[in-house]
Amino acid sequence: MENTSTTSKKRSQRVNGLSIKQIVVAVDLTAHSEKTVGYAIGIARTFGARIHLAYVQAPESITEYTAKGGNENLEEKRHDPVQELTDLNKSVRRIYPNCGADFRVGNCADEVSQLARTLDADLIITASHHPSFLVRLFNLDQAPKIMHRAPCSVLVYHDQHDQ
Repeated sequence: MENTSTTSKKRSQRVNGLSIKQIVVAVDLTAHSEKTVGYAIGIARTFGARIHLAYVQAPESITEYTAKGGNENLEEKRHDPVQELTDLNKSVRRIYPNCGADFRVGNCADEVSQLARTLDADLIITASHHPSFLVRLFNLDQAPKIMHRAPCSVLVYHDQHDQ
């Protein structure tokens, strides 16, 4: 049986002189993530590239989650990001089998950039929502931070319906 990276390399193609074999897709597990992933699949198909979904949870969120009892806290429904990422990966693999996923804890921009280095990614795709005043004030939008730390090109997806 041939391994996935070999298959990916064989299928990878150059488009207008550009070769993209590995794409890291930073997701935030919101409904917007599905649109970002759909956009990434379109690009991956063009190049025959592998996509790798990346979700990064802030360390404070993990501490809060375990301090409140995690899944056992019935009063407050909390989402399980690991399960949500797994579910997203499964649904993507039905459409585009050449896909993987990685859950990380830490600083989003640092972790996405590190994953891109580890995978020797050619492209990172992330989304940028039209941030509110508070998001801009507190510098919470991750797309510009990822762009500054990335070891490869970064494409920032904006949904037309977000405007």
